[in-house]
Amino acid sequence: MPAANASALRPDANTFLTHLFGRGLQDEHYVVERYRTSIDGAIRRLPGGKGHPLTLSLATVRELRPARNEILICKGEKSADSGIQYYGDLATGLFAEGRRKRF
Repeated sequence: MPAANASALRPDANTFLTHLFGRGLQDEHYVVERYRTSIDGAIRRLPGGKGHPLTLSLATVRELRPARNEILICKGEKSADSGIQYYGDLATGLFAEGRRKRF
């Protein structure tokens, strides 16, 4: 049996992209918006709890992990121009067949 390539992606890999914006994680509470991507490139907002955006603590936001086709945008409650975004591996488009980036 050939040795597995350590850098090869596995379907069950927990890979995601993190993007800090503004001043990053400076607030104590964050408003979280969830989006789901589809194979045709469409991005759709997922409804929050009863039509209201979800508000989470800093500790909870740090532990968030997106689904493979999900984008999470966490904006500070006091400073909405700062926060963090999490992109699942399929949501980035980097690992999807036919859309693979060449360097």
